[in-house]
Amino acid sequence: MSYDLAVWEGARPADDKAAPRAFTNLYEHYVDTDVEHPPTERIAAYVAGLLERWCDLTEDEEDTSPWSTGPMMEHG
Repeated sequence: MSYDLAVWEGARPADDKAAPRAFTNLYEHYVDTDVEHPPTERIAAYVAGLLERWCDLTEDEEDTSPWSTGPMMEHG
C-alpha cells in the first residue's frame, strides 16, 4: 500500500468541499507546470526533518527508505 501526502503552507480550506478544489488549484500551479517554485522556508525545514529521520530514496543504500520516489527536495 502507498499514498501521497500533500503539504502546503497557507490557509486551510473552508470545508471538505473546498479542500479538493484547493488541492487541484495548488497542484496545477506548483506541480503540473514547467515553472519552478522553490519551497517556502517552513516546508523546506519540514522536509529536512523528515530526511533526518528517513533517508532520501536516492541516497538509500540499504533499501530502508519509506519513500516511493525521490529526491524529496528537488528545489533549494
